[in-house]
Amino acid sequence: MFSLKTAPVWLLFFLLAGKGAAQTRADDGPKGQLMIYGSLDYSKTSAPQNNSSSFSTSPNAGIPVGIGYFIDNNNLIGINMAFARNKDAAGQLAFQQQEVGFWYSPSKQIGEHFLLIAQVDAHYVWGRSPGVPSGDLTAYQGYRLRAYPMLGVLLGKGWALKFKFGELSMLTTKAKGQGAQHDFVAGLSGATFGTGISKNFSLRKRHD
Repeated sequence: MFSLKTAPVWLLFFLLAGKGAAQTRADDGPKGQLMIYGSLDYSKTSAPQNNSSSFSTSPNAGIPVGIGYFIDNNNLIGINMAFARNKDAAGQLAFQQQEVGFWYSPSKQIGEHFLLIAQVDAHYVWGRSPGVPSGDLTAYQGYRLRAYPMLGVLLGKGWALKFKFGELSMLTTKAKGQGAQHDFVAGLSGATFGTGISKNFSLRKRHD
């Protein structure tokens, strides 16, 4: 799974996860705060020969929605979930997938308004997809392991935009009576690009 194309993803993660990551002063940073983040997407296609719609956290449940806790100013741990549902021209469910799991994210602030972020997800996956050869929806389950880099833009008052620009992941699923299916994604390209938004909430009382 390691290659020159995936090296930047791994390098970014290890650099940020290392003890050498720059720390801000405890009183000035987000240590002890909660962060809620994610994205939601809705799309609909209307054409003479095709009508379809989808609703998801992102296409194919790619970017999760989650909540995390700052264990210090530069590291978060938390839980997240993702879902995707596609309907066909008749309004019938054509695809469904849910994910839930844990995540860890180290980060490094660059100047006043930017963050360089890495994130690792470990998810349990289940859903329904068209079976072969019947085409009827068949239940499946499995897991997803994923690491990806992001660029964060600090907007103030705890808000931030997140831009995912790469991914290294493996999705393994298995339907009853069928063999396991393995899907690998690796690269820094438009196919792995995603956007989201986050908000930090302080649990500490302010001292004047």
